[in-house]
Amino acid sequence: MIHPRPLLGEPRGTDRPYLAINMVATLDGRAALDGSAVGIGSTADKRLMRELRAEADVVLHGAGTVRADPLSARVPPDLVEQRLARGLSRQPLGAIVTRSGDLPVRHPYYESSSVIYVTSSATVAVELPTVEVCRVSTVVDVLQNLARRGARRVLCEGGPTLNSALFANGLVDEVFLTIAPKLVGGEDPLTIIKGPRLPSTIHLELRSLVELEGELFLRYAVTPSPSGRGRG
Repeated sequence: MIHPRPLLGEPRGTDRPYLAINMVATLDGRAALDGSAVGIGSTADKRLMRELRAEADVVLHGAGTVRADPLSARVPPDLVEQRLARGLSRQPLGAIVTRSGDLPVRHPYYESSSVIYVTSSATVAVELPTVEVCRVSTVVDVLQNLARRGARRVLCEGGPTLNSALFANGLVDEVFLTIAPKLVGGEDPLTIIKGPRLPSTIHLELRSLVELEGELFLRYAVTPSPSGRGRG
């Protein structure tokens, strides 16, 4: 078993849901190969991703991740029963954050209920009965809107630009990080956070560490900084 259960925690207050980030990276820090995370993690990592989703009310993605991969926010049939036993819906709500509005018109993501949060006045060409377009100003508004929808636990699977905005606004409670025993290199590797330097250093507390066939599965809690300035 990778990490103690339950995997996802409880909200710390009433203003927003609990939020965990789940990412995979190579030993040299690359979070993408040829623009996608596909091929970095093992079968065990993919199973952990699905089990995290199975506990989440919402699975959150940045538009770049959706453009890069034919992914969805769904869980497989064997985990649907676990969700129902917890009193959750059959599938998590999928949520996409975009500034540019640049999203494919057709995508596996839209096969179940999803919300596209647009942080600008850009046009979104997606018009499907399963998809709602919601205008917001910031990622803070995204989390507050999800709270109003009844979400208690949100799982973010990237990408790095969305991760950066979430950390910068103090919205992250935990980080699940898989380190694959692989080296890729590259002159400008994409790491799990991409964007301006964070306003303050993010301090993490290791909660769990599991090794399987050389692959490391880490779980960190975001903690107050020693300076007392609070979470980043």
